[in-house]
Amino acid sequence: MAKIDMKSVNNRTYGGIYLLPTVFLLFTLLLLSSCSSSLPSSYYDYEYERDYKVGIISDRLVEQIPAEIKRPVVLVVTSFVQLDDFSRTSRFGLLMAEQLLSRLAGQGFILRETRMKDIFYQSQNGEFVLSREFSKVARELDARLVLLGTYLEARDHVLLNTRLVDFHKQSVVASYDCQLVKTPDISELLSD
Repeated sequence: MAKIDMKSVNNRTYGGIYLLPTVFLLFTLLLLSSCSSSLPSSYYDYEYERDYKVGIISDRLVEQIPAEIKRPVVLVVTSFVQLDDFSRTSRFGLLMAEQLLSRLAGQGFILRETRMKDIFYQSQNGEFVLSREFSKVARELDARLVLLGTYLEARDHVLLNTRLVDFHKQSVVASYDCQLVKTPDISELLSD
């Protein structure tokens, strides 16, 4: 068996250029340039989640659901409304409801949605109460849980409040509040 002198292989030159290190360097550059030509799709998911926080909101709500509420269970998702006027929503409120509905779809819920405006009102003692009209619709849909959301637009942020209400007991079983940076996209969705 012939012995290969590695020193002579590494030191082979072509026109004064060392072949092995040069080939390795070119291969590495080619590999790196092909990876950096476009951002991976996971980056866009990260960017969306950073702006809208839909994943974390749905996860936090689901984590808080009492064990006595077994899935599959009917969950009604409502449009998010403005905190200072429960009869008003925007494209932002509609989008948040749609996105949370999508996230909750894979979590073992039977999902229903409603586009009603007058879902709840503030009673004389300051509590939020589901309206009679909405209660009738929820009964017809055989709802156990109702996802409610409100938002308040501030100068640089949107304050977002989400609640899961046990319709049978008329009590809040889960809630999650957060603030979203008012990006140009979010500002446009709010400008109805």
